[in-house]
Amino acid sequence: MAQTVDLETLGKGKAFKLGGGVSANTVFYDSDQEIGRQPFTYFLQGNLNIMFYQFSMPVSYSYSNQGEQLNYNLPFNFNRLSLHPKYKWIQGHIGDGSMGFSPYTLNGHQFTGGGLELTPNGPWKVSTMVGRLLKATEEDGEERTIPAFRRMGYGLKVGYEKERYILGMTGFYAKDEINSILAVPDDKGITPKENMVLSFEGCYKILENLKVGAEYASTGITQDLRADVLDNGRGNITGLFLKNRASTEYFTAIRTGLDYIFNKSSIGLAYERIDPGYETLGAYYFNSDFENITLNSSTILFNNKVHLSFNIGYQRDDLEKQKQQAIKRTVGAVNIAYNASERLVLSGSYSNFSTFTNAKVNQFDVINDDDLLDNPDEQLDYKQLSQNANININYILSQKQRLQQNLNINYALADVSNAKDGVVHIGNASTFHNGNVSYTLGFPEKGMNITAALNGTLNTIGMEDSTTWGPTLNINHKFFENTLITNFGISHNTNNSTNSSTKITNLRANASYEWKKKHNFNLNLIQLLRNLSTGDSHELTITFGHSYSF
Repeated sequence: MAQTVDLETLGKGKAFKLGGGVSANTVFYDSDQEIGRQPFTYFLQGNLNIMFYQFSMPVSYSYSNQGEQLNYNLPFNFNRLSLHPKYKWIQGHIGDGSMGFSPYTLNGHQFTGGGLELTPNGPWKVSTMVGRLLKATEEDGEERTIPAFRRMGYGLKVGYEKERYILGMTGFYAKDEINSILAVPDDKGITPKENMVLSFEGCYKILENLKVGAEYASTGITQDLRADVLDNGRGNITGLFLKNRASTEYFTAIRTGLDYIFNKSSIGLAYERIDPGYETLGAYYFNSDFENITLNSSTILFNNKVHLSFNIGYQRDDLEKQKQQAIKRTVGAVNIAYNASERLVLSGSYSNFSTFTNAKVNQFDVINDDDLLDNPDEQLDYKQLSQNANININYILSQKQRLQQNLNINYALADVSNAKDGVVHIGNASTFHNGNVSYTLGFPEKGMNITAALNGTLNTIGMEDSTTWGPTLNINHKFFENTLITNFGISHNTNNSTNSSTKITNLRANASYEWKKKHNFNLNLIQLLRNLSTGDSHELTITFGHSYSF
């Protein structure tokens, strides 16, 4: 839970206040199939805010029986509590939280500890954190248990901002405690690690509507703290602050961009390169080993009636020529929206995604190859092309006070094909067509909307075709001065493929009632009926909830 506390007005207003809320939700599930889902689950949540002047101390809880089947251990907690007191330009973070310094250093990793952000009116901005990133988790023999060493993290970001330019530097350090847990089996692949990251970034306004920005990040990560210490250092800048070991690796990342805005248009050019294996313990996941160049632009034409945007990019991997296969990608997309009138809006989009894969042939194998007829198989030239297109038409038939009518037509196309040596062979392509027509009838004075729709798809995968189509009806009605909102819907879909035929009926009902602006009751029912070639089946889900705020 996050709570902002403003101490600036301490001593003003009512001295003591008490507020908060509680909620309870239950889910009942029944099916004649073995789904592996619990038949009954419940969720209890609540928060209590004790406020003295403008200082508040929130307490929250969350409990459910859904985790009773969880019989293994993880290096983090599901239930989290945090405070965020604030006084003028001083913002604190206490408890369980997360902070983001930059994409290549500390980026959203949760920690238990404290953080501080200083944003005075002057040019200097400072952010810092210290906390536990992972808790010590012992190996208990359960396959799904994730053992972990206790990991502490420390971060500092300093920025200097002026009207024409911005400069910043970030440092992040994390280290595992070797003796925090017992020995971990080798098959788990868990080792004590250490990481140091430094990042430098800047932005400069060349003109009022033209700016350039860049960031350079350097990371040094020791994959196993038990490895031998090496006397020789590394050229990477983080090597100046990190003890070099046999398992220590160094990587860099760089990104830069140029943005230009003129009239009602904009154009941007960006470049990004991340070394293979780039990693930091301040983020959960990294895409690495790629170089990416993108160009994007947008504009507004014809008296704000046409909005047009496009982007195109090129990406490649295998930056250090170490992989058996290198992949290159080109991406292009265009979006257009046309406001033909106050009632008619047309929009469309198109994008393609091309991937080129070329296998490398070992020159030693070529010299010693006694079969000169198998070269085409050894030199793979593979291309995958993915295309997506969408067209949407929305027309307001009537917009009167008593009656409103709206018609919407949508068509989507997705096409994927695989080509080897420039040829798309039979069975190496798939096409997906989807069409939808919906008509909405609204009665604003009665608080009612009725929507009827027809949906259809045609899917071709290889040499097999399948179709799905069916109608949908949805009715929404409000009662008792909008305190009771009800909704009923029914849909029926028929799916036909080469080897099977399926019919699915979906019944949905929902009611939400607000009482005295503090209580809210919600009831939701979903009945799913399947008619399969192998037999019939059904699923019923009932959800009931109540929330109270004070």
